[in-house]
Amino acid sequence: MHRMRLFLQTWLLVLLLLGGVAGFGLPASADVCCQQEVNRLDGYSIYFSQDDREAHPHDRSDEGASRFAGLLSSLGARILTLNWREGIPEEADLVVMAGPIRYVGVAEWARLWHYLGNGGALLMFADPLLVTVDGSGNPVTDINRSIPAEFFDLTWQDFGSRARGDVVVVEAGTSGLNADILASDINLSHPITAGLRDPLAFFTARSIAYDASIQSFRATPLVFTSDDYYGEASFAAYLLEGTAAFNIGIDTPRGPLALAVASENLLTGARIVIVGDRDFVTNGKGLQTAPANTAGFLHPGNAYFLVNAVGWLVGADTASTEQLAFPTPGPTATPTPVPTITPPPAATAPS
Repeated sequence: MHRMRLFLQTWLLVLLLLGGVAGFGLPASADVCCQQEVNRLDGYSIYFSQDDREAHPHDRSDEGASRFAGLLSSLGARILTLNWREGIPEEADLVVMAGPIRYVGVAEWARLWHYLGNGGALLMFADPLLVTVDGSGNPVTDINRSIPAEFFDLTWQDFGSRARGDVVVVEAGTSGLNADILASDINLSHPITAGLRDPLAFFTARSIAYDASIQSFRATPLVFTSDDYYGEASFAAYLLEGTAAFNIGIDTPRGPLALAVASENLLTGARIVIVGDRDFVTNGKGLQTAPANTAGFLHPGNAYFLVNAVGWLVGADTASTEQLAFPTPGPTATPTPVPTITPPPAATAPS
């Protein structure tokens, strides 16, 4: 009976993720790869910002965040989109900024900071890179400046956390730099990460600075790289020129480097989580499934992390929980991120 309940729950989750589209489902022979107790989110209103080309909660493409929204809906949350012109509604329990790639206006930051000053909650995916297309159709990569440094100056003062202007990498011999990470160094002492058993997948991420000293805030790093990774400050130049070297005083020193940090302001009760990677939450990367359009997550740790992060941010009732189970991914799935950033053919190994 318990096993049947898990399968029925998974079927429900599949339908929610697909928005009721017929023709897809859980194979009869599939088994359960993982399960974890998570908080219910009944009645909580979660607003996704959309004005600056963030991953959309209703976008089912690889660039969208519909699977994340489906997970939250399956636990009872209300998913809405934010209209910055009207401000953040009083009913908003959480604002999600899923990787803005267009410059966020001053008025929007002012509204967000006012909301946080009144005890609000923010889940931010601060992607380090901006990829555009030139007149010839070629991709052009630059540092993402949609989130100004001044905003992170504020979060540093009031929350003890901020995203750095780097890309976390490791030297990969003659292949140049590898920016994809399967992180297993997880801080299990925080409610977001307690009970996580699977590694977390990042696909070109910033490192997150944190202040763990005794202050009017509590900043907790949640996941780290291994100690051979460093923060490359000139990653866009590396992609163009194909050469890179660790520069003392310019690049972020070697790890372990935090990739996600949870912070709480003890005076206002406001909470924020900063994740240094937009792809962590997208359908085609961090929440990719196999077969497609099922709940067989290649990186189930990402899914559990995201659900737990929302539960902590909104202060969900810890007494209202359920077992969230996922089927084993299909045989073509691979749990290891495939490097997507490679230097030009003329690249040489870093010195």
